[in-house]
Amino acid sequence: MNNYDKTVSGSDSSSDDDSVSGLEEGDGVANSSLNSSRPSRGKRDVWCGVGNTSRSPIFPLRRVVWPPTSNPQTSFRSGYVDPRNARWGNPKLGSKMQLFSQTGYYLAVYPDGKVRGTRDAADPHSFLEIVSAGLPEHVRIKGLLTNMYVAMNKKGRLYAESDPNSPATVFVESFQGSYNAYLSRAFAHLGWYLGIKKSGKFKKGPKTKYGQKAVKFLPNRSRFE
Repeated sequence: MNNYDKTVSGSDSSSDDDSVSGLEEGDGVANSSLNSSRPSRGKRDVWCGVGNTSRSPIFPLRRVVWPPTSNPQTSFRSGYVDPRNARWGNPKLGSKMQLFSQTGYYLAVYPDGKVRGTRDAADPHSFLEIVSAGLPEHVRIKGLLTNMYVAMNKKGRLYAESDPNSPATVFVESFQGSYNAYLSRAFAHLGWYLGIKKSGKFKKGPKTKYGQKAVKFLPNRSRFE
């Protein structure tokens, strides 16, 4: 190796040493600055969807006011819903009606405690009133002539109940096209509906299911116009 080669190799090795040492010093400075800017685990504050709703500016949580405030008005912008604002029945004709089953019968409540269908549209036992049960879509079906309520017992049989506070009288009203359906609140987990068979007798809850003709009722308010 001549003198020129020795000079070049010596300069290369010295420059490599300087760059390596400079890189190590730079890494130390970068790591120290990164560690100083990183928050400790004890001070991290992450919003997880509960608690203060102002932490989520894009999707604020909607809350129900209960007990309701002194002002019964609902403000959708504020994100609160007052259950007292639920409206029941037809705004012009009220909640009085007849319920005409798709099987061809009017639902009727009789003073002997029986609930069945009748083909007589003028039968006063078929004049009903839909009464709110306190929660949205929760209703009671009251016979205007007898002042008794449609109820369902633990065997799924319909009967007329005089106690308006009985849990057996509460039904969940839903819509199936142009028809109404009434699911027993006490047996909602079993899917038991109010139903009238083609014979006019009530249909037991275990025999009913969503979409059947027997559980579809068309509200008729012509008698109360």
